[in-house]
Amino acid sequence: MDTLKTKPKIMKTVLSILANILFLTVINGQDIYKITESNVHFFSEAPLENIEADNSKCQGLIKPETKQVAIIIPIIEFKFEKPLMEEHFNENYMETSKFKTASFQGKIISEIDFSKAGKYEATAEGELKIHGVSQKRKISGELEIKDGSITLNTKFNVALEDHDIEIPKMVIENLAETIEVDCMLIFEPKK
Repeated sequence: MDTLKTKPKIMKTVLSILANILFLTVINGQDIYKITESNVHFFSEAPLENIEADNSKCQGLIKPETKQVAIIIPIIEFKFEKPLMEEHFNENYMETSKFKTASFQGKIISEIDFSKAGKYEATAEGELKIHGVSQKRKISGELEIKDGSITLNTKFNVALEDHDIEIPKMVIENLAETIEVDCMLIFEPKK
């Protein structure tokens, strides 16, 4: 897979989603925070072998005044311990040549005072899009506001069938039907 050819397409998708939020920000003159550090980890426990990978290339924005949030994860950036797992993940399951990114767009529905430092239980409601299939989701986690930054930690499950990700019968023992996703995202004020 030639990642140089896929990067412009990934950037086009990323820019399209982020442009919508930035447009609203310019019009309203509101503060906006962007991801400066990220780690998305997924884990699949299966009878034959556990599978896990990490991605530190997420992009996203939070607009505290309206509580809007948008996160984009370039799928090809997941890194595995074994190169063969990474190849199968990209080519056979996630089809990254067709489905470049996963995304979440929504709104934080919890009461959070973004002007006060502290830890807050937070729930966001919106669209989780993986493998080209969107699902309405409520995702809960913890927001920590400290020293002018916002840190989001969340853990949730994704059922493969909800996003039309097929597991070939010959490897059904190698992959769980539900994947655990663990995210840590740090947002800083956008300048």
